[in-house]
Amino acid sequence: MLTSTTAYSSLLSPAMAKGAGNSVGSDRLFVPRSMLPDAVDDFRLKNPNCLNLEALFYSFYVFFNKFAGGLSLGISTMSLHFAGYSTSDCTPNHSVILTLRVLMAPVPIILLLIAMLIFYFYPINEERRKLVFSTLRCQLGSSECFGRRLNWEASGGITSLASSDGLVR
Repeated sequence: MLTSTTAYSSLLSPAMAKGAGNSVGSDRLFVPRSMLPDAVDDFRLKNPNCLNLEALFYSFYVFFNKFAGGLSLGISTMSLHFAGYSTSDCTPNHSVILTLRVLMAPVPIILLLIAMLIFYFYPINEERRKLVFSTLRCQLGSSECFGRRLNWEASGGITSLASSDGLVR
């Protein structure tokens, strides 16, 4: 027989699982990985003399991802140690329970808000990404850009992102 508590928890559990999956999937895994090619292209445009550094960007991404995982594991282990956690105790004391609650809710929420703030002020938006993509395609000599470049030069338009001081903006 279903009680009201069982019905409530059976409706709440799938919603909570979906929310947790969306948060982990979009913020931690997919957003930084999808931003990496745009950052590589932007770096290539700003530094035309540095070629073929994609492997360096991706290896730094993987290294710092692994480093952050190890750092979080070390911080949580040390926090539990300072709270008095012992593997031989059958019932944890109040400070261990409080430490686990803090490590599982407020700390990830604060770090997620900081990450969202960083993503909000990230300098490569959709307009900048399209501009970088079309400029790199034109620099590689795409046939699409050749006619457009001739039209721009004939009309006196700007043919690149380079400013008068030679820096790409």
